[in-house]
Amino acid sequence: MLFIRNFTGFSGGHLKFLDYLHHTAASGLARPVLYQTPKSRTVPGNIFNACGIAETPTLHPFPSYFLAGMDWSILDDAAITPGSAPVINLIQGLRHAEPATPLFTYLSRPALRICVSPAIADAIRPHANGPVQIIQNGITLSPLPAPPPLGSPARILIAGFKNPGLAHTLAANLRGTAEIDLTTEHLPRPEFLSRIAAATVCIFLPLEQEGFFLPPLEAMALGHGVITPDCGGNRAYCRPGENCLMPAYTAEALTEAASRLLQNPLLLARLTAEGLKTAQQLTLDQERSAYISLLSHHLAERQA
Repeated sequence: MLFIRNFTGFSGGHLKFLDYLHHTAASGLARPVLYQTPKSRTVPGNIFNACGIAETPTLHPFPSYFLAGMDWSILDDAAITPGSAPVINLIQGLRHAEPATPLFTYLSRPALRICVSPAIADAIRPHANGPVQIIQNGITLSPLPAPPPLGSPARILIAGFKNPGLAHTLAANLRGTAEIDLTTEHLPRPEFLSRIAAATVCIFLPLEQEGFFLPPLEAMALGHGVITPDCGGNRAYCRPGENCLMPAYTAEALTEAASRLLQNPLLLARLTAEGLKTAQQLTLDQERSAYISLLSHHLAERQA
């Protein structure tokens, strides 16, 4: 099964694609082979270099394909058409449902589409050529980052790499209420998880529309209070007032939510406990099991 990557920099989408590479390798149902565009291998921090998956230096027809994002265009440029070969298409963003994007045009091509959230599935199902299935993103945080020492002062993490202007405003608003850890750039995942682990409350600023948005779930798994605006995909696991706070996407509402959590230890403890339960229901093992079951049925149907 051919997997294709054009790596220009780290993203959650690349990380999840790598998970599916390893899921396929573990399945015993297909042998994954990775093709990377020539420039990809030279990009610092490329998580696909030396990832343990066999690679092909050139593109050629394969018995089956696993595609995501703009991978279809790379096949087009190489004049390769899957034809009757099975194609699995991982859909991680709501932009696939926007008619003005190239991603939308690829929905007319036959494939089994795996959506990482119900919001994506609902958006693309009317336009997709082939079955649409949902496998919600699972996570693993092993080894876990070390928690802060007992008695550490309250700390607010503001993860603003998708909205740095608002992140700086929040940092100014909240300065003096707790220690502020502000990040407006993508960080290596181990460092990012360590900074989540050191926080008391985490504020995550997504794009206005996201397919899933993984960081709040990671914070839940690490046992921390989560504040994040609604971005569509995070409704798959965020339940406002139960396992997180989901205020309006404004500086005033987000500032009020952070102050509220810091001033209400009982609310913080309740949200944290429920968040941990949520994260325990969305594990990488569960994701792998669901995918292998789906892959088995899909390949059997195509070979029948």
